Amino acid sequence: MKLRLIPLIICSCLGVFFGQGLQGHVTIAGQATVSVTGHSVTLTWNGVQNATSYNVYRGNTHGGPYTKVAAAILTTTYTDVQLTHNQTLYYVTTAVNGGVESAYSNETVAVVP
Repeated sequence: MKLRLIPLIICSCLGVFFGQGLQGHVTIAGQATVSVTGHSVTLTWNGVQNATSYNVYRGNTHGGPYTKVAAAILTTTYTDVQLTHNQTLYYVTTAVNGGVESAYSNETVAVVP
């Protein structure tokens, strides 16, 4: 069974300025998938110029608060396997360059049956 991630627009124009040469903003796009061995959500997002890594945050409520579930991700894909059934989860990502972390990306929601 495949579920679609539905992006929730927090503001119609998400412009974020990053320190240390990070430009643009993180945009999450992808699919939530449920595998036979358990539940998982796979997030894929567009890379940010000059980002050296990404962090992924998850919350149980639209708009947060969020908890960091993954840090220093070197690719633009993350699979969250620490899930149980019957949940609605909200994800945001950040771009990192050195010690500077961007603001949160737009929020994406995944419904896990």
